[in-house]
Amino acid sequence: MSRKRRKFAAPVPEINVTPLVDVVLVLLIIFMVIAPALNEGARVDLPAIFQPDPDAKDLSPIEVTIAAQGELLLDRRPIEPRTLSERLRRMHTIDPNRHVMLKSDENIPYKRVRETFATIQDIGFRGVSLKVIQRNAAKT
Repeated sequence: MSRKRRKFAAPVPEINVTPLVDVVLVLLIIFMVIAPALNEGARVDLPAIFQPDPDAKDLSPIEVTIAAQGELLLDRRPIEPRTLSERLRRMHTIDPNRHVMLKSDENIPYKRVRETFATIQDIGFRGVSLKVIQRNAAKT
């Protein structure tokens, strides 16, 4: 009994890259939308004024943020209010020419903003700026 064996070519696996490209593009779009929010730190509704200074004084200031719920952030990282002065003094010792940008939610009581501002000034920073946004004439 002789049997003839037929030789069949093994199937060649092919990867369909179209679904992979679709998923990668969707993820790219999601990250493009989310990334700016991650960069900002806590959500802060800045106070609006009619004529903000258009020129940035320092490209890399130390950011002190008082968020809407009263949280305090130093360079976008949460910090305890009692340690703010000590941390800022260390930063001032390292680079005394660096400026500070104070960002505060518009709903934070002015007393809290002024106390934080005074703390920053007492340390000896040369410049302290308040971050604000442009107010529209119709939104008075």
